[in-house]
Amino acid sequence: MPKLGLTMTQGKVVKWLKQDGEQVEQGQPLVVVMSKKITYEMEAPASGVVRIVAQPKETRKVTEVIGFILEPDEPIPEVDEVTPFPAVGAPKVAETASPPAARAPEEAPREVRSSPAARRLARELGVDITRVPGTGRDGRITESDVQRFYEEQSRVLASPLARRMAEEEGLDLSQIEGTGPGGRITEEDVLCALKAPEVAPPEAIPFAGMREAIAEQMVHSLQTMAQLTLTSKADVTELRATREALRKRWECQISYTDLLVKAVATALREHRLLGARLEGDEIVLPTEINVGVAVALEDGLIVPVIRNVDRMTVPEISDRIKALAQRARSDELSVDQVTGAVFTITNLGMYGVDAFTPIINPPEVAILGVGRITEELAWVNGQVTPRSKVVLSLTIDHRVVDGAPGAAFLQTLVQFLEHPALIFAGGAAALPFTPKGAASLPSTLKGEA
Repeated sequence: MPKLGLTMTQGKVVKWLKQDGEQVEQGQPLVVVMSKKITYEMEAPASGVVRIVAQPKETRKVTEVIGFILEPDEPIPEVDEVTPFPAVGAPKVAETASPPAARAPEEAPREVRSSPAARRLARELGVDITRVPGTGRDGRITESDVQRFYEEQSRVLASPLARRMAEEEGLDLSQIEGTGPGGRITEEDVLCALKAPEVAPPEAIPFAGMREAIAEQMVHSLQTMAQLTLTSKADVTELRATREALRKRWECQISYTDLLVKAVATALREHRLLGARLEGDEIVLPTEINVGVAVALEDGLIVPVIRNVDRMTVPEISDRIKALAQRARSDELSVDQVTGAVFTITNLGMYGVDAFTPIINPPEVAILGVGRITEELAWVNGQVTPRSKVVLSLTIDHRVVDGAPGAAFLQTLVQFLEHPALIFAGGAAALPFTPKGAASLPSTLKGEA
């Protein structure tokens, strides 16, 4: 079982692409395995005959044997541990099953010992004599026992029919609310008590899989970093106009995230420290501008990575984000598509969130949180005018990035968003000029937002 990430401790065999005993050549797809976050297709490390140890849907620890590639007549080697690693929360199975316990005999009906006078009085009063505790010799029920039991039960106001129904069903009249005159319990009250629905147990969601992996990563992040969040508000009125112009000019669905990713990549070229990582006693600066974009899934979130964003055009970034998001939701991301980011962007604006404190995704040292775009009145050129504003929340690892460098990066980013032309001044902005509707327009730009 391969180790697909720093925090991976176990993986699941999804399916074998070769049958047991089938010949495989080195480099051919051999088996699909899955960690808590991604699915990975392993290639055969050598040529030979496949001998399967771990069956599909079985979970194994990292580095544990899941199969062999052998010579045609070579026997399967013995391994120390081939038992599937139990999933989180799965019950442990004993090595030797114990025989089922003998079924206890049904409880015999209680033997009622009572005097003839006690039985006669019980019939007259409508009392179930089997429920009357006896105080006579050897537990014998006496006439006074029946009278005392009847008087105790009579303290609760109830009709004779309701009392008899409650006795037959084993209900405690003192626990039933009466709706009759003076709070008297009626037969309808007893029927309602019998029909009362049972309280359903609370719904429980397993704390495992992707949810558990995210928890481990976030706790590790907060425990090992000195995290500080800086916030700033940007006027994105011009950015909105630029987005609409790009949409009409290139006939493609450009999103605010696409432009934001481009702006962040351009800013990282000027502020490389925000894309660094801490390795031991060294701060390692990035050699590539790879930006991660958080994608929400049904059971958690994942961060696909767009590589060399600073060299891409906005339409190329748009296509790449859409393709990675689709693969993420289909659980088809490869290891390379979720590793190698130097900076992450997470956007909660679509949920109406204004500002928040995003948690850094190790080993990165910074993450940007984006809120919703709001309309506000501002004083511009001597008059009050409506403007579009957005709050940016930058969390930095204070061990590597001080407040001043973090604020400088945020200031540059705000400048880029308020004056979109600056985003494109240092790199590819859009596609080369092509007349609208020309045949050379790339088909990749016709995707949906």
